Amino acid sequence: MKKKIVYALIILAVLSIAFASCSTKTYMGRWMKWRASDILDHEKFPNHPFDASPHPFSFIEATESRLADLMIETRKGKTELEKVLELSETTAFLVIKNDSLLYEGYFNGYSRESINTSFSVGKSITSLLLGKAIDDGLIESLTDTVTRYLPQLAQQDARYSKLTLSHLLNMRSGIQFKDHDLPWGDKPKAYYHPRLRERIYELPIKAEPGTAFKYNSYNPIVIGMVLEKACGQSPAEYFERNIWNKLGMEYSGSWSMDSDESRMMKMESGLNLRAIDFAKFGRLVLNNGKWNDEQVISEEWIEASTVVSPENHVPEFGNEIHYEKFWWLHSKDQKHAYIISGWGHLGQYLYIFPDEKIIIVRMGKDLGRVGSWKNIFLQVVDAVR
Repeated sequence: MKKKIVYALIILAVLSIAFASCSTKTYMGRWMKWRASDILDHEKFPNHPFDASPHPFSFIEATESRLADLMIETRKGKTELEKVLELSETTAFLVIKNDSLLYEGYFNGYSRESINTSFSVGKSITSLLLGKAIDDGLIESLTDTVTRYLPQLAQQDARYSKLTLSHLLNMRSGIQFKDHDLPWGDKPKAYYHPRLRERIYELPIKAEPGTAFKYNSYNPIVIGMVLEKACGQSPAEYFERNIWNKLGMEYSGSWSMDSDESRMMKMESGLNLRAIDFAKFGRLVLNNGKWNDEQVISEEWIEASTVVSPENHVPEFGNEIHYEKFWWLHSKDQKHAYIISGWGHLGQYLYIFPDEKIIIVRMGKDLGRVGSWKNIFLQVVDAVR
């Protein structure tokens, strides 16, 4: 009798998994069918679409650029830049200085019109969105606790009442995050779960908020939920009206959602654009939140997002690396950020060089085994400074 029950349970489990694998409306179905994330994930998720601007902003086409033939030092020796890009699974590579487009190249089946998924570069854009909500007075300050907007979280774990927006932005939330790709891990759950709000309300606090740095993709999702409450609308709608429509986007874009039923924005990864329009976020930050004659994001927010200090130093990612408000900062003296950057899975990069007024966008299918993209970017900057 006991054996029959065990066999029945095993059969039930197998059938449940098989059913789930047939339906991408379930988490397990997505995990089993979609497996590893890739740059075509924008085709898998539903999304909130954004229209191209009726008055697009265009970078100035440089009259002459020899970057294509620039010899780049990689771990395999010196190679022409374009060959490095072609062989490294790069899909788009842009170099902009003082609003002049010095280099624009597309590879591996991609073109100017091809959509690129942000992955975690989207976290940096989420930071801009939160800054705008604070500028507009919809959120009082970064010292606000999440339970001010999401009081139900305190029922899951009383320590949520100590968790502030600043803790979330700086990856010091203490929220549980099992960083592996197995189905019970939080890495795939944060990415594939079809009901992200419900998932957030299940999570315990594992470390005292505000203490240890731990990269956590749930943090921007919680911020998205806070923005929903504070703004009274979808974060994508608020983003579209207050940031997207200001930047003269040349093409349409979108922000992925967890599912048609839940309609929670994937704040951690889901911004889908053409590479040339990604560069416009770099221009916005480079100009301290100003777009032409309009202050889209306050200068104070941009300054606060790019300050380096011993408190935001994360040496486990490199001696120069600091992390502030979902931005990766590079500093040689722990006083001044000579690079402001957004990093995304598979080598999506938005790099801003404030001293040189240079923006570099690299999108790709994979990292490409080049050793260090930062070193390649620095060689490009040296060539055009």
